[in-house]
Amino acid sequence: MHHAKKLVVALTSLLILTGCTTGNQQAANHTSVKTKTVRVEKRTAANKAAWAKAKAASRANAASAKALSSNTTQLAIATSQAKRQSEQLKAKHDDAMASSKSASQAAAQSRSQSEAQSASAVAAASQSKQAVKASSQAAAQSQQTQTSTATTSRQNNFSGDTDTAQTGRIVGNRNSKIYHVETGQNYRMAGKNAVYFSTEDAARAAGFRKSFR
Repeated sequence: MHHAKKLVVALTSLLILTGCTTGNQQAANHTSVKTKTVRVEKRTAANKAAWAKAKAASRANAASAKALSSNTTQLAIATSQAKRQSEQLKAKHDDAMASSKSASQAAAQSRSQSEAQSASAVAAASQSKQAVKASSQAAAQSQQTQTSTATTSRQNNFSGDTDTAQTGRIVGNRNSKIYHVETGQNYRMAGKNAVYFSTEDAARAAGFRKSFR
């Protein structure tokens, strides 16, 4: 009987201890789960904040990229317009230079032609003047020759120491270039002007002509 009571007490104590242990374990497990839940919730909130921050940064970067793209496009358009304007200005400058060069060449050609015409006119005037002078000199010389010839002829007709009609001889006058035969009219001429030929052919070959008298 006494041993039975001890056994009952022992079993009761064991049950109490077992129950306490189980309760403690359940409480510990519950505390661990609660701690883990809090930690997960904290991590989730941090991740959400980081994600929101990253999303905001991404949006900002996208907006910056869009603005940069817009600026790049505007810059490309401005560059294209500036290039086109530069080409237009260059084309106008080239046209102006070509026109100026053409005008300069035309002016130079006109000046050259004018100078050539002026030089030609001066040369023609000089030639004309020389021709007039030569004509005047020739006329004066011809007049002088005619006068001299007439004078010589008169002198030969009326004065001199040589007869033109000589037997067996042909007498030429070196001034008048006229030769006389013995059967022709006799003239008196200066002996220094007399040229003698044996035949008329020789006289003609020397450039003399026969007297008409």
